[in-house]
Amino acid sequence: MLAKNIPADMPSDAVTKQLETALAGLVTGDFRERWDATKQLVDAGADAIAYLAAFLQDEDCDWELRWFAARTLGRIHHPDALNALIEFLQQAQDPELIMIAAEGLGQFGELGVDSLVQLLEQPTHRLIGVQALASIQHSSVFVPLLAAVEDTDPLVRATALTALANFRHPEVDKLLLAALKDPSKAVRREAITYLGLRSYLLEQVNLVDLLLPGLWDIHPQINEATAIALGRLGTETAVATLARVLSSPHTPQALSMSTIRALGWIEKESALLALVAALYRLPTTLQVNIVETLARFQTPHLRRRAGDVLCDVLKTSLQLSAEDGQLISAIALALGTLQHQPAVPLLTNLQQAHDSQIQLYAEAALRHFGEES
Repeated sequence: MLAKNIPADMPSDAVTKQLETALAGLVTGDFRERWDATKQLVDAGADAIAYLAAFLQDEDCDWELRWFAARTLGRIHHPDALNALIEFLQQAQDPELIMIAAEGLGQFGELGVDSLVQLLEQPTHRLIGVQALASIQHSSVFVPLLAAVEDTDPLVRATALTALANFRHPEVDKLLLAALKDPSKAVRREAITYLGLRSYLLEQVNLVDLLLPGLWDIHPQINEATAIALGRLGTETAVATLARVLSSPHTPQALSMSTIRALGWIEKESALLALVAALYRLPTTLQVNIVETLARFQTPHLRRRAGDVLCDVLKTSLQLSAEDGQLISAIALALGTLQHQPAVPLLTNLQQAHDSQIQLYAEAALRHFGEES
C-alpha cells in the first residue's frame, strides 16, 4: 500500500527509503521527531506494520517507542495491524500500553470490538480484554461489558462496572444498585462512587438510604467512598448522617477527613452548622481541615456565616495554647480567603502575635483586603 501523498509511479526503492527514514526517526528521535515519524508510517500503511509489531512486542525496546508503535498500528486500517494489536494484548502487562493498544483497536470500530470480545472468551485474557474494552469510547462495547459484569472474577466485574458507568442507561442504573451488595469490596466501591454521581436517581429510589450501609462497612475504603458519594448527593438526610459520623469519637481520622470534604461540597446551612459543631471538639489537624473547608463555601450568606464563626473562634485565641498556632494561622488565612470585612481588626492585631507564622498568615490574609501589612 503506497502512501497517499506519494505519487503512484514513484519507484518502490523510493518508498522503501521513506519508510527507512521514518523508522529511523521513530527509533532514535526525540518525542517530536517520533510524533512526526508516525505520520509517515501511517502513510506507508501495510509496509510499516511488521516493523511496528516487532517494536511493540519487544520488551527490550524503550517504553516510549513501544507506545508510539501501538498508537501508529491503531491508525493503519489494515487487518495485519488489527491482528498485531490483538496479539500484543494477549500477553501485555503494562496498563498504559494496554490502554493505547485498546485505543488503537477502537479505531477499527466494531471490528476491533469484536476482536476484543473474542479475547474475553479466553479466561487467561479476560481481564485484559475488559480493560481494553473499557478504554474504548464506542457504543458497541456496551453489550459485552454488560456480560462482563456477571463474571466470577471481581476485578473483571469492577472494571466492567466502571466502564459502564459512563453510560446513562436504566440497565446500568440497575447494575450499580445491585452491585452495592456485591461480595467484592472493589465492586462495591465502584458502585458507590458512581451512584454518588447519579443524583437523578434520587427521584426514582431512596438512594441515600441505600448508600448509608457503606458508612459502616468493614472496609475503610468503602466508608470513605460512601461519605464522598453522600456529599455529592447533598440531601438533608446525607448531611445529618455525615454530621453523626463526624461527631462520633470512634470515627477514624481518614473517614473524618473524607466526611469534612463531603460536607464542604454541600452548599447548605445544615452542612456548615455540622462543620462548625465539629470544629470545637476535634483534634487540631481536623480543626484545620474544617477551617480550610469553611473558606471554600461559595454561597454569599454561607461565606458570611463562616466568617462570623471563624471570627468568634479567633476572639478566643488569647486563651488558646501555643500549640494552637497552626489553627490560628489557618483561621487567619481562611478569613482572608472569605474576604470577611469584620475580621480586618482581628487580623491586624494578629500581626503583633509572638508566633512568626501567625504574623505571616495574618499579613497574607490582609492582602486579600488590599490592606498594607
